[in-house]
Amino acid sequence: MDNSGENITSKIVWLASYPKSGNTWFRAFLTALLGDGDLNINQMRTDGIFSSRNIFDDATDMDSSYLYDDEIKQLLPDVFTQVVSQYAKERLFVKIHDAYTLNSAGVPIVPAQPTLCALYFIRNPLDVAGSFANHNAGTIDEAIQTMNKPKGTLAKQKRPIGELNVNNQFAQLMLSWSGHAESWTSPDVPFPVMVLRYEDMLHDQLNTFSKAVDFMGLDKTPGQIEKALFESRFERLKEQEKEKGFMEKNRKTDSFFRKGKSGGWKEELTPEQIKSIVDNHRKVMEKYNYPIPDMADN
Repeated sequence: MDNSGENITSKIVWLASYPKSGNTWFRAFLTALLGDGDLNINQMRTDGIFSSRNIFDDATDMDSSYLYDDEIKQLLPDVFTQVVSQYAKERLFVKIHDAYTLNSAGVPIVPAQPTLCALYFIRNPLDVAGSFANHNAGTIDEAIQTMNKPKGTLAKQKRPIGELNVNNQFAQLMLSWSGHAESWTSPDVPFPVMVLRYEDMLHDQLNTFSKAVDFMGLDKTPGQIEKALFESRFERLKEQEKEKGFMEKNRKTDSFFRKGKSGGWKEELTPEQIKSIVDNHRKVMEKYNYPIPDMADN
């Protein structure tokens, strides 16, 4: 792998989020926007996910199934610097669920050199819980347990000595829900980050998505943005999944696109579950103007 960094420009736009916070919806919107309204949810016009084994193996010409997680994290910054040098595209849009953390060498796993900016999608954790549980084909209690863990991990993998690591994605250290948000919005992050609340994406669509398009430096008209929003509306995404399936869906769940609304937690969560989330994440919830439920009403 060539790590010289020659001819590297800042072209990666990170689409960062805790799971089930609007990342896939935004990628569908981007696909429609870049394709003049054309949208196939199984052929997104974005550029994969940070945790992709295939991207890593293609960039390094290595078989990463023989590597441990620490070794992967040591190489990832150089991998995405290399990826940028291989593409002629002006921008690469890369999904990422990893928190913004350092590897064991003290280097950020997300490289600054090839990065243009990041969008950070955030959603009320009370709504994340039910959606995350559905995505994992697990219980809401299990989802909340992961959200509250200081070192919560997605796609956690155990690789016993002598056995290969063959999952198509690497383990993703997310931290807790609050830790994830604070990691990506920290002043220590060395590139511009724009926060998009899922609720604003739902209820103030044109304004919110237009600001994101402008932030990424895309030259698109209001008409083009409106067309992309129409083609990527939730009902259409759900319809496509029903007709064609969705390759990103957990095979153990019935559907990826579930309800596409805010406030569903009021019918899904018990008072104990609500209290657990609020007790662990009140500070960040208040920071992003998520109302704290009056526990006396539950």
